Parts: sequence; C-alpha cells; structure tokens
Amino acid sequence: MEQNILAFLLTGLALKIFLLALLFEIIDAALGQGYGTLGAPTFILMGFDPKAVVPAILISQAIGGIIGAISHHKFKNADFRHWRTNDLKRVIFITLFGIGGVIISSILGMKLPKNIMSVYIGVMVVLIGILVTSGIRFNYSWKKLALIGSISAFNKGLSGGGYGPLVAGGQIVIGVGGKAAVGITDFAEAPICLTGFAVWMVMGGDPLLELALPMCIGAGIAPLFGAWITYKIPLTHFRFVLGGVLLLLGTLCLLKVLNP
Repeated sequence: MEQNILAFLLTGLALKIFLLALLFEIIDAALGQGYGTLGAPTFILMGFDPKAVVPAILISQAIGGIIGAISHHKFKNADFRHWRTNDLKRVIFITLFGIGGVIISSILGMKLPKNIMSVYIGVMVVLIGILVTSGIRFNYSWKKLALIGSISAFNKGLSGGGYGPLVAGGQIVIGVGGKAAVGITDFAEAPICLTGFAVWMVMGGDPLLELALPMCIGAGIAPLFGAWITYKIPLTHFRFVLGGVLLLLGTLCLLKVLNP
C-alpha cells in the first residue's frame, strides 16, 4: 500500500494536483480567499467527482488554515497570542456562527446529484468573481458578519469554496485591517473545514486518496509563502487578477455541465 502511494505521488497527475493546490493555497493564504473557490471548479474540470473534490478540499484546507494562522501570527499580520486579543475573538465569533451552516450543507451535499452541485459551484464562483472584481462595499455590523459567517460556512460545506471571499471581505468593510482579516479568515477556516470534512465522512463521502494526499501536501506548504506575501505586498492589486480567474473557472465549470 505504501509503495503504491509513493508510486502515485511520483506520477504527473499527482504533481499537477500538488502544484495546483500549492498555487491556490498561496493565493488563499495571501488574500484570505481562493483555495476552495478556485480549486473546486478546477478539479471538477479535471474530471474528478464533486463529491470527492469537496471533502478533499475541506481536509487539505484545514491543514492549510492551521499552518496559515501560525504563519500570519509569525509575520505579525494578525495577533493570536491569547483569547483576549481582538483577532482571536473574531476567529471564535466567526467559527461559532459557521459551525451550523457547514454541518447542514455537508449533509445536503451528500444527497444532491452531481450535476446540481457542479451548477451551484459554477454559479457561485461566477457571482463571487463579479463581486471581487467590482470592489463593491457595504456597511456591515457584527450581526451582519454573523450572518455572513453562517452563509460562508454553508457554501464551504456544500461546494468547497465561497468562504474566504465573504468572510475576509465582510471584516474589511466593518473596519478590520486587511492583513488581520486575512489571518483571521485563515484561522477560522480550519475548524469550519474540519467540521465539514467530518460530516462528509460520516455521511459516506470519499475524498479519494490520490486526490486528497497531494492536495494536503501542497496546501500544507503554501501558507509559509502566502503569509509572507501578505506581509510584504499590498493586497489591492490582486483583486482584478483573482476576480478574473474566478469568472473564467466558474464559466468553464458551467459549460462542462451544459456540454459534458
């Protein structure tokens, strides 16, 4: 078994999965968004079943989120020294309001047909791409942020993506610093993803070892680079690049459903 796993990790497909996970998690760790939102349509377009893609994304991003939180704290993008810091309080707040949403959506995701999940993922990615590119801002309150946390977690459990764009953006518009918002989102995403993954597995989900393993390796390494990018480079100029990629991937995902 171990020899088979090692042999697979040396194949071109495993390398491609690893590099994509590495790239998407670097973007996610740097911007607080992008891993699942980019990864879900990409791996579906590669031919993987959405019901294998979503749990693979959840477990790999949980690893990336934990390492990302440590890395963001190290680079002082966010302060997670103890539970009294505002950054850690926000992590706890967002997580508590997200647990219910991710449990419900993970259960729902196991019951939905493959094509319906693909359409939902494609539409969601296109809409998020439009919002990211437009730079629209709203007046958020803590109550609204709680709602955003719940909706984002619902998206995460159902599709593997859509969490970071809402949570990171929601924090920024209520006055949280951009770099802190990225670190907080990374940290909060870890328990949300672990919860969603646990529900998927209890419900009989199969993340496929050949998909999940290289994704976990790539997502585990990437935050070391992503947090450094957050520390070094202003985030604003990434908006159009990320939004454009989201629009492209979402559209391709929908076209794949229409023309299988």
